[in-house]
Amino acid sequence: MRGPRRVISLVAATAAAVGALAACTADAVVGSKVIEPAGRGGTLTLLSAAAIPTLDPQRIGDPTTGAMVGRTLHRTLTAYAPIAGEATQPSLVGDLATDTGEPSDDLKTWRFTLRPDLTWQDGSPLGCEDVKHGIARTFATDVITGGSTDALSALAIPRTPDGRSTFLGPWAQGDQAAAGQASFDQAVSCADRTISFVLAEPVADFNEMVTLAAFAPVKKDGDSGPDSGAASLSSGPYRLEGTWNAETGGLLVRNEKWRAESDPVRKANPDRIRITTGQEPGVIAATVLADDDTAKASVSLTPAPIALQQQVSSVEALRDRSLALPTGVIDYLAPNVTSPVLQSREARTALELSTRRSGYAVGLASPIGATPTASLIPDGLLARATTAVPVGEPDPTKARQILQQAGVAVPVPIRVAYREGPAADKAMSALVTGWREGGFDPTLVPIKDSYFGTVSAPGATEQYDVFWSNWSPAWGSASTILPPLFDASLNLTEAGSGRDYGGWSSVDWNARVGQIASMPDRAAREKAWAEADDVLREDVAYIALAARSAVHLAGSDVRGLAAHPYGGGAIDLGVAGVN
Repeated sequence: MRGPRRVISLVAATAAAVGALAACTADAVVGSKVIEPAGRGGTLTLLSAAAIPTLDPQRIGDPTTGAMVGRTLHRTLTAYAPIAGEATQPSLVGDLATDTGEPSDDLKTWRFTLRPDLTWQDGSPLGCEDVKHGIARTFATDVITGGSTDALSALAIPRTPDGRSTFLGPWAQGDQAAAGQASFDQAVSCADRTISFVLAEPVADFNEMVTLAAFAPVKKDGDSGPDSGAASLSSGPYRLEGTWNAETGGLLVRNEKWRAESDPVRKANPDRIRITTGQEPGVIAATVLADDDTAKASVSLTPAPIALQQQVSSVEALRDRSLALPTGVIDYLAPNVTSPVLQSREARTALELSTRRSGYAVGLASPIGATPTASLIPDGLLARATTAVPVGEPDPTKARQILQQAGVAVPVPIRVAYREGPAADKAMSALVTGWREGGFDPTLVPIKDSYFGTVSAPGATEQYDVFWSNWSPAWGSASTILPPLFDASLNLTEAGSGRDYGGWSSVDWNARVGQIASMPDRAAREKAWAEADDVLREDVAYIALAARSAVHLAGSDVRGLAAHPYGGGAIDLGVAGVN
């Protein structure tokens, strides 16, 4: 007999991000919850408003899709274990590999040994060459698009003068292609069940990088080439039955060749997982909330619309079937440090002091969907586990005093670029009053098309004083946040600002980044990333605004509903099921 639902303990990996959210909504259900461990069997239905173009691991860039296929179809060398109990951080474990890898002393070589007797869904052996081939596909950037290209920057493969890799993927032809292949074979090599990687620079968290879908194996002698379809053979507990349709979805059934004893991550509870795409978010929410027929065993992959979230949080029966998860996405502002009005730290400090984060969060969504934050590093990451950054109250009066003491004439005119949209329009407008009180005269400039291309283009820093943006970690390290956004050597070129939209640059800080990347101890390394973030915040290289969260709805028969570690606010299909 099924007992009443109960909320289980929140883990530190999500509690900090959602704790404030719970305080805002009083009764929101957050973190992870179960009634009892999910039983085995049945059909779990996943409902997504967005089309899912592909299940091909090297073409997947969306973290929620990566989290879905990573628990069902495509295993990787390492993976994050499901969040459980009172764990302070999600655990990295060997997945296809027997452990989390063996680095050299200089962190420029990594080795992983595959588990014995791994198989594809057709029963053929899965080996080292298949892992190597999957990674090789990411270099064919002219035909394999959309997925992570971290391998291109990490592996020790020569580059052409314009910065392109000399290895152009497994299907390139000609003498130059042969030379590139030779370089790739030196950087990624196989010896029986051991795969070795030679890196261009020390990468202390390379064993976390390989959790990305782009590092999943693809059967070398079964790959149909650059025009391969939306799906490839499965190495996980499910396989695609029939074909995949990006607009409507498809059906996953048990992979009979998968061995539970070789998999420390996935429980594979349902017999079938039906993925339905293309419905409107409101329709999905209404379907799940109605809890009729198949909806009892359904979960919304698409977060509930803002209009329904307050309803869900205010009705106990609906709260019981909801789960609010931090997505890892943080909205922020990048002050243009080359702008005449914001090149001084005093002016940037005044801008931050007059920024009303709470107003932005409410305007963006609601207290359920966004929480004010002062750091780009999400609270759930180890870098913030022991060094949380408090969100101070805005002080426009002090901001105006700082400007006057610095001899800055007020009001200070600023042009603020942001990506246009109904929620964004409302959220950005909520910042205007505080800025005016703080001594600024803001002009909001909404940009509808090609936003990031526009604000990173040459000349953008001559047109705008402040740039809106957002970002999320690719895996459980601040190394996937700070260097991509603020390492000038990676971003600032004649072609534009890259992701360093405000043009912030520091030779000393860049040197610190290199030192941190070569620190072998994870806890010490993440603490150092937090300290590097302190430097950025003190110089007001950015102004964090809000951490986004997502509310997922589930039918009354769904069990084991929990957050996927670093899955962009996705549920963990490794433990979910139906009873």
